[in-house]
Amino acid sequence: MYQWFYNKISAKKAVADDSVYLLNDEEIRYVKRRENITIFLAALIGAIMVLVLYLPQYWLPGLFPVSTFKVPFVDEPIEFGVVSFVYGMVLVFLEIVLLTFLNIYCTHHIAFSIGFINRETKHEKDKKSLLLSIGQEKKNKDIKNLGIDPYYGQKKSSVFLMNTLFTLKATLSNLLVKILIQRVLGRYAVREVMDMLGIPIFAFWNAWGTRQVLREARIVIMGQNYLDYFKEELQNHRKLTDREKVIIYDTLQYVAMSKRDYHKNHYLLSKLILEQFEVSTVKNHIISKEYYKELSATESDFKLLNEKIILLGFALDGSLSVRERKNIKELNKFKIISQSPEEVKLLVERFVYGKGLL
Repeated sequence: MYQWFYNKISAKKAVADDSVYLLNDEEIRYVKRRENITIFLAALIGAIMVLVLYLPQYWLPGLFPVSTFKVPFVDEPIEFGVVSFVYGMVLVFLEIVLLTFLNIYCTHHIAFSIGFINRETKHEKDKKSLLLSIGQEKKNKDIKNLGIDPYYGQKKSSVFLMNTLFTLKATLSNLLVKILIQRVLGRYAVREVMDMLGIPIFAFWNAWGTRQVLREARIVIMGQNYLDYFKEELQNHRKLTDREKVIIYDTLQYVAMSKRDYHKNHYLLSKLILEQFEVSTVKNHIISKEYYKELSATESDFKLLNEKIILLGFALDGSLSVRERKNIKELNKFKIISQSPEEVKLLVERFVYGKGLL
C-alpha cells in the first residue's frame, strides 16, 4: 500500500544545486515550508481523531454499550465497552496509516527538492526502500551484521522498557494529565472535559513525531551523500596494520555505544570504513577496555583518521546527547580529539541545517 502511494506521488521541479549534502538558501526555505505544513497537518489529524473517537460515543451512546465481565480472582465485576475498544483500535490503525502517508509524501518531496532523487531515480530499489523506511519510522539495524551493537553492555530488559515507554509516550502523558486534572478539579472534572484533554496532547505528539521523521529524512539524505565524498578522501590514506584495524573497529563500536541507537548513517559509515581498510568482521565485536590509551599511543595520521570518524559518528545522526558530551571530555583528556563538546555541538547543528560537516 505504501509503495503504491509512493509511486503515485507526482515529481515536481527540484530546487537543488550540485551539493546534495549542502543546502542553499532556496532549498532551506522550500524544505522548511514543506515541513511546517506537514507538521501542522499531523497535529490536525491528532486533534480530529480525538473528536472522532469521543463525539459519536456522546451523541449515540446506544451504539457503544458497556458490558459487565466477571474476572477470576477479582471480587467486583469489571465494566468494559467492547465496541468502544474495537472502534478505538480501528481509529488508531487509520491514524497511523494517514500519518505514514503524510510522512512518505513530505519525505519524497524533500528528497526530490534537494536532488537526492529525480523522476527516473525515485524508482531505484535502494532509494525507494530508504525513503519508505524513513516514512514508516523503521529502525535500520543492519549495523549488527557488521558485529557492532549500540546497546552492547546494556541489559535487554532495560532496553525493552525504555523502548516501550517511548512508544507509549502519548498515551502515558494523556493519562498523567488526566490524573492531574482529576486531582485539581475533583468532582468538577466531568467526562467530556477529561476526554477533550487528549486533543492538545495527541496533536502535540503527532506534530513532534512528524517533525522527527522529516528531520531524519534530511539527515539521512545529506549524510549518505557526504559519505560519498568521504570515500574519495579515504582512498588516499595508507593501508592499516593489523593492530590498527582492530583499533579502528573499536572506534566504530565506541561511536555506536555512545549513540545507544540504530541509525542508517552510522551503518553506512561503519560499512565504508570496514570495507575501505579491509577489516575482517566478527559476529560480536568487543571494544578493548584500554581503548583510549591504545588509540592515543598510535601514529599521528591514524589518530587523525579516528578523530574524523568519531566526529562524523557523533554528527551524522543530527544529535548530541549528555552521554556523548561526557565521552567527548574523556576523548579530550586523552588528546584523541581536540574539539570541545560545544564545538562538536556546533558541528552537529551545521550538518542538520545543511551547512556542511568537516
